[in-house]
Amino acid sequence: MSGTLVVIPARLASTRLPRKVLLPLAGLPVVEWCRRAAVRAGVGPVVVATDHPEVAEAVERLGGDAVMTAPECPSGTDRAAQAARKVERARGKRFTAIVNLQGDEPFIRPSTIKAVAALVSGHRPACDISTAVVPLDDPRRAAEPNLVKAVLAHDGRCLYFTRAPSPYPARGAAPRYHQHIGIYGFVRAALDRFVRLPPSPLEKLESLEQLRALEAGMTISAAVVKDRTVAIDTAADLARAARLRSRHV
Repeated sequence: MSGTLVVIPARLASTRLPRKVLLPLAGLPVVEWCRRAAVRAGVGPVVVATDHPEVAEAVERLGGDAVMTAPECPSGTDRAAQAARKVERARGKRFTAIVNLQGDEPFIRPSTIKAVAALVSGHRPACDISTAVVPLDDPRRAAEPNLVKAVLAHDGRCLYFTRAPSPYPARGAAPRYHQHIGIYGFVRAALDRFVRLPPSPLEKLESLEQLRALEAGMTISAAVVKDRTVAIDTAADLARAARLRSRHV
C-alpha cells in the first residue's frame, strides 16, 4: 500500500444545473479549477472520475487524467470508489487513502485538500473519514437548508451533519456554526466499507450521505479552514463564482 489518490467525481448530468462540471468559469470548465487545486495540493495522483466521454475529453485536453465509471453509480462516493479500483488495477498498487473532491467546488484551496488528506494518511490515521468545514458567522445563512452544517466536538470530531441551524442556542449563547465543504478523505478500507453500507434512515431524512457513516459507527473528523466556498449547484451560483473569479484571475 502506498500514498494518497485524489478522485474528482464529475457526472455530466445534474438536476439543478445540467452539464455544470463543463460550464465555463473564467475560461476553464468548472471541474478544471477543482483539478488544478488538487494538483497544486501535491498529496498524490489526481484523476477525474466521470460517466461521459465528453467530460473525459475535456479533462484530457487540458492535460489531466480521466477514468470512465458506470453511469449508474448512485453517488459521487461510489464513483470515486470505482475509479480508485480501476486506477489501482492499472498501477498495480493499492493506495492507503482516497480523497474524494467534488467537481463543483472551484474555489477550494490546495491547503484544504492537504489538511483533509493528512487526517487519513500515514500509519496512524486520526479517523476513518475526514472532511473540511468553514466557520459560518451569519445566523441567517445558517438557516439556509442548502448550506450543510457540521456539529463538531472540541477535538474536531463530527458529531452530526444537518441542513438545519445547529447547535441550537438554548441558553441564549451565540452558537458556533460550521459550514461543510464538499471534500472527503477516506482510509482505504473505510471507503470500501462505506460503499457496501445501505443508505441509513438519517441519510434518507436529511439527504446527506455522510450520516450513513456516522450511523454505522464510523469516525469523521473535520479540518477547520478559511476557504471562500461557492459550490456550483445553480445558475446563480455560477454567476456569483464568475464575479469572484474575475477578481482573482
